[in-house]
Amino acid sequence: METSANGSHPKSTEDELLVSIDNEYLPKSPEKNQSFMKKIESLRMSKKNHKKPNEAGELSSPEKQESPFTKDLNVRSSKVFLKKQRHTEEPELSDKSETFGSLVFRLSKRSPNKVEKKEDCSSLESKGPPEGTGSLVEKWRRSMRGKKKIEYNEDDKISTLEEPKSEDLEEPQMLSVMEINGLIQSREIKKAFINIELMEDKLLKDYRTNDFHENVTEYTIRGKDVDLLYGSLFGMIRSIVKDSLGQDPVDKSLISSVVYVINKEAETHKNPLVTSTNSEALICGQPRQWKKLWKEAVKDSVGKRIESMPIKDGENGWLAEHLESLKSVSVEDLKKVKNSLKSLYPEDYDVCGTYLKSYNNALVSHLQKNIIPLALEFSQLYCLLDWTMNQYSSDDFMGNPEVHAEFNPLSIPRLLEGECLEKLKQAYVQALQRTIRTYMNNILEIEKRNWQNGEEVEEQVLADSCHLPIYTDVEEIIGTHVRNSARLSHDLEISSSNACVEELGTFTTRLQVAFHECVGTTFTSFFAQYTVVYVNSFAKLRHNTTQSDAEQYRCAETKLTKAIESLKQHFFDVFMKDTKPHFQKIITKNWLKKNTEFNAIMKSSGILCQWLKYLLPPYDKDFACGIHQYLVKEYILQIMKRKMRLNKLRRKRAAQKMREEGDLINKAADDMGSDLDTLHHAIHCISEIIGAKKKVEIEPKLDQLFHLHPDISEDHILCILHLHGIRKSTKLLRHFQKLQESQQPIPSSQDSQQPPLFSAIECSPQVACFTL
Repeated sequence: METSANGSHPKSTEDELLVSIDNEYLPKSPEKNQSFMKKIESLRMSKKNHKKPNEAGELSSPEKQESPFTKDLNVRSSKVFLKKQRHTEEPELSDKSETFGSLVFRLSKRSPNKVEKKEDCSSLESKGPPEGTGSLVEKWRRSMRGKKKIEYNEDDKISTLEEPKSEDLEEPQMLSVMEINGLIQSREIKKAFINIELMEDKLLKDYRTNDFHENVTEYTIRGKDVDLLYGSLFGMIRSIVKDSLGQDPVDKSLISSVVYVINKEAETHKNPLVTSTNSEALICGQPRQWKKLWKEAVKDSVGKRIESMPIKDGENGWLAEHLESLKSVSVEDLKKVKNSLKSLYPEDYDVCGTYLKSYNNALVSHLQKNIIPLALEFSQLYCLLDWTMNQYSSDDFMGNPEVHAEFNPLSIPRLLEGECLEKLKQAYVQALQRTIRTYMNNILEIEKRNWQNGEEVEEQVLADSCHLPIYTDVEEIIGTHVRNSARLSHDLEISSSNACVEELGTFTTRLQVAFHECVGTTFTSFFAQYTVVYVNSFAKLRHNTTQSDAEQYRCAETKLTKAIESLKQHFFDVFMKDTKPHFQKIITKNWLKKNTEFNAIMKSSGILCQWLKYLLPPYDKDFACGIHQYLVKEYILQIMKRKMRLNKLRRKRAAQKMREEGDLINKAADDMGSDLDTLHHAIHCISEIIGAKKKVEIEPKLDQLFHLHPDISEDHILCILHLHGIRKSTKLLRHFQKLQESQQPIPSSQDSQQPPLFSAIECSPQVACFTL
């Protein structure tokens, strides 16, 4: 029911009827007009019997209610007023079918300070006019003066009332906490935020009144409700942000609502309206920093997405498969961010940068917590380091133009840094060292099987040192791992190289010892072959160790050098052990008759000639000269033992035999590659002294022998003269003494490099009791 312009009395039904008449509701035909006038007369009679409303706003009895027609006019008039009121107060609302009764109910509910008579919304009853009113025309005039001016809309021919004053406008309806929470759960976050904001504004307005201080508990509960609703709202925002990565296509309206709510919250709480001294009493009205929380939501959603990737650590190759899955998911998600999500956010959100940083942090956390503790094998550690240090910034990962177009690929942060990366590198080097040791053990086992099976080395393998099995295997193993480490980083290349070389030095020592124990007991062609193979292999590997001054390289070089010297010494020991018994049987009575012992010596020497020629320099000369010196020294040593004295009949034969055997020794030395020329003449000079018939012929031979070997002593001369058969020769000894006193040897540049011969030969004091 409408009020009058001054708000003191309700408008009469007759006034409404006149308005309806003025609005051309009067019937046009005479028949209808006559019927209409009868209804008006009936209305007048009913007004005479109508009681005046009491002061308490008592409604009329059901018997005296207005007629259906009058009720219809009242409804029409109220619709006109409602249309104008809605046009003024709620232009944004889309619901045009709201009844007049509900509107009156809301107005009466929202205006508790005004004293108004409540209307029955279901029946829309009308109050009767006051008594003492005049004629119908007078009433019509008064109603026209009392009513507001009626305007006509010329376009749609619908009359509207003047807009009511602003204080009479309807306030927005405030929803309950459960209703707002229902909006949140249905993801109507924009509408939910508006209603939470209304609730918060009402609470803040009440806070400024004294009523707040009298009802702190009540307002605290209301403030907590607002805070919980805000928390629930952002929880839904968090869920929307999380789901946006998995949606295809992205729900643009939801993301737009998220941006609207975050920006609106920042604007609403930009300047806090209340600074409360009682934090328990008021917990709303403060900035909530949802933009910052949005970034945390992005970080959390990305982290959960990465953590949800399955790890199948019980399967072979699980790590490579898992890392590939991480890479694929990250790239596809970042592509979606760039192509779909970026355009839905303002530039100040830095969507690409935020997601890129979030994925970086999520991957770092995932690797440190879940992957690194499980990566124990060398191949796994290499795969992990290569993925983090190389693949992560490559063109098919974070450096992908579709992902990283706005940024410089060089600015991509590294996944692992600092102490974590250093520990991973140390674990990698240790695992590499264990791996190299395993490879070396396998090589040693292969060599042992070859020794046990008696598999000889092919001559063409010895002829081309580049195909030596030990060298090629070790070089391939170490070279491959060092090169792979270099692809990771320079410091890993150095550390890996040092670790490999350290293992190499240990391996050579173990191989040399195992070879001596398994094979190096008898001098055979098989033993000579493998000695040459190992010396050549170690020599080539030793050359590689000279390329660095690192401690591991120097240590490996020393071990390789010792291994080569040990092989050489063991080789000589085995050869001496094989030939010495035969040497001990020459320069004897049987020696003059048979060549058996010396032929055995030459047989072993022939084996040397066959294989030592394949030794790499400088070890070829080293071995050849050592064997040559040993043969000559051991031969002369048998003369110095004074095992017999020759008579005239056997002297010539012995001298001839010594000359022939000296030639064979020299030939074998030449075949081996010896360049000790002075040793070629030592046996010849002695044989000429033994074969001389007169003492005068011996003096020039002594001069020659002294000049070739100035380390010869008087005792050596006495032993030679003893074999000749000369018991005592003071003249020859005096001549030799003069040579030592007056003549000094003049060594040439070549002779100066010749090793001493006689100084290493001991003279025996034994003297034969009879002349052979």
